[in-house]
Amino acid sequence: MHSFPFCPNSACLYHEAAPKGRWYVKLGFYHTKCFGNVPRYRCKTCGHSFSSQTFSLDYFAKKILDYRQIERLVSSSMSQRALSRHFKVSLGTINNRIQRLSHQSLAMHTLLRPRASHREPVCIDGFVSFDRSQYFPNNITISLGAHSQYILSLTHATLRRSGRCTDSQKRRKIILYRSLVFEKAALERSFSELLDQLYRERCTAYSSPLILITDEKCEYARALKLHPSRFYIHHLTVNSKVPRTFQNPLFASNYLDRELRKDLADHRRETVCFPRNVANMLNRLVVYLGWHNYEKPYRIGRDIVLTHAEVAGIERKAICKAREKQFQERAFLSRAGLSLLDKKLWLRSFPTPLKRKAEYVPAYAYA
Repeated sequence: MHSFPFCPNSACLYHEAAPKGRWYVKLGFYHTKCFGNVPRYRCKTCGHSFSSQTFSLDYFAKKILDYRQIERLVSSSMSQRALSRHFKVSLGTINNRIQRLSHQSLAMHTLLRPRASHREPVCIDGFVSFDRSQYFPNNITISLGAHSQYILSLTHATLRRSGRCTDSQKRRKIILYRSLVFEKAALERSFSELLDQLYRERCTAYSSPLILITDEKCEYARALKLHPSRFYIHHLTVNSKVPRTFQNPLFASNYLDRELRKDLADHRRETVCFPRNVANMLNRLVVYLGWHNYEKPYRIGRDIVLTHAEVAGIERKAICKAREKQFQERAFLSRAGLSLLDKKLWLRSFPTPLKRKAEYVPAYAYA
């Protein structure tokens, strides 16, 4: 008989932690082509039934794929279609596995992020790409450690297209924007979401303010002026025309911009690889966050190979334990302790321009 650490029913008394002993009874089994006979159980307290597969990453899956390989290939600029050909499965299956992997990455990151050093200065800057077409540019605002390049969090905002346009492009814009309402102060909102996370985790005392480095966007200044974290933050601004060298205080953000262009197929310049769906694009970005922080070497060619998370102050033992759990145990939303921003990423709450319906979220994602 299997041993389970908690009841999967979020309303059960044993959901956070189950007592010692058998708090559940056998309830037969069911047969699947993928996993054979799967035993079922019932909680003695709430009566909720579950199976051994309930705690698996492949819950409700019909085919087993290698999640570590998916993470590595997504973070090595392999496109969705190429992944589909590589694993010989449909695009829907690939999207489903990347979504599952993004949940695991968010849960692991939430567990490890508080262990990073709180004294390190933080850079916040926007990575500019586009959603669906170049008529819908976006700003993916990212916070990360100024020295370690450890990604703390990210959020998203869809913007209007600006700059010069031909007459035909202007007519096309009028047609596309006719039925669309753009979010007001989207950049301020995205910056405030990152400030919320810093305020909760890193702003601890007036006497030791957090050093925050950004460019000179007026939207950032307006958002910070209204945010309660302003009393705990020392804000440094850098002109965007300053050379993007190692001496630039925003080097970490500039470095990450280059890595995203290089490592993610979504953001390659002038190719057929571009995001058609905002939620799917953010799922892939969250998978990359996990790989970049906890697997990718901070610098190549050194005697001791450290990850960005280790440079940020997180112990290797804790990282290895969390990484092992990431690929073995299914993360539950009700137990992950996610922030409001991370919940938005988990539940695919960022809309795709011109899409009328809300994003589909599988029922098991709410568990």
